[in-house]
Amino acid sequence: MHIRILALFVLTLLLFVAPSWAQQNCGGEEQISCSISQNFSPGVTTGIYDFTQVSDGYLIVQFDTVLTNFTLTVTLDFTTNTVLGPELDPTEFPAGTVCVQYPSQGANNCVQYDLSGSPALPVKNVDYKGLINLTLSYFTAGGFVVQTPAFAHAPGDTTPPAFTVNILDAYSDDTICPLCEDPTMHGKIPTPSSLIALNERLANNGNDLFCSLTLTTTNVASGQKPQVEVTLAEATGACGGAGLRDKTASISVSAQDSNGNFAGFPALKNVEANKFHWDAKSGLNEYDISTDGLADGTYTVTVFSNQIPPQSGLFCMSSGNATIGACP
Repeated sequence: MHIRILALFVLTLLLFVAPSWAQQNCGGEEQISCSISQNFSPGVTTGIYDFTQVSDGYLIVQFDTVLTNFTLTVTLDFTTNTVLGPELDPTEFPAGTVCVQYPSQGANNCVQYDLSGSPALPVKNVDYKGLINLTLSYFTAGGFVVQTPAFAHAPGDTTPPAFTVNILDAYSDDTICPLCEDPTMHGKIPTPSSLIALNERLANNGNDLFCSLTLTTTNVASGQKPQVEVTLAEATGACGGAGLRDKTASISVSAQDSNGNFAGFPALKNVEANKFHWDAKSGLNEYDISTDGLADGTYTVTVFSNQIPPQSGLFCMSSGNATIGACP
């Protein structure tokens, strides 16, 4: 599996540089602790932390630039209770937010990712430069439904950690590896510290309705790149009436490999904060995806919001042209 995944990330839009493979110390399904250590250097900027054998997710850590040699360890912490309290900043995470329930822990404890370093925690502008990119595919226990995803970060070194920042900037319904079962999310942090996958409660008590997510290709003037127009229809009460504006809806585009697995979040052009525009006349939330520069292949469009659960659709790029649905 590692050989196939390594080839995938070399060839796809993530452009990872020679990932560092793990030294793993994990127990069985009832493990008390589990850790993976990766070596980083100026020539090795990406580490893969594969916890899928114990059903605890698949985390990729990528530095923009590494200046020195150091080891970064990710340790799973199961001590935080599923129903979070003082660990979360209430101004960032609304009441009712819970951690994603992993099958290894059931409904009892969270799976928290604690980052530590050797010989010491790497320091920005001393050991590395830029931001740290994080890509996580997580597992959920049977019956657990993600409503509004969040990727929580606890800046600094406090005990217990205080999660004050939602770093989620991209989300995909596609998984990152064959053993992963649930979505993939991405975020960036300035310094390594604790992380946790969260699920926020839907606004309006979940009474807002998802009605449709429609993808269409647009006809453009000669010499311009085609676009994929996305329209999102929501309503309160019943679909078919007045549309509902969703100011919180965000959109992500992710690439698939030939097996339908997640293969990265490609950079898009003409992106306006990944937010939808509201067309009051049609009662639709609208967004135009520029396909300029996208390689041939299948792409997943995922919409996530605090008004409706995540929704997704597919489009295919072939010879610079977009069509709706997966590629043949």
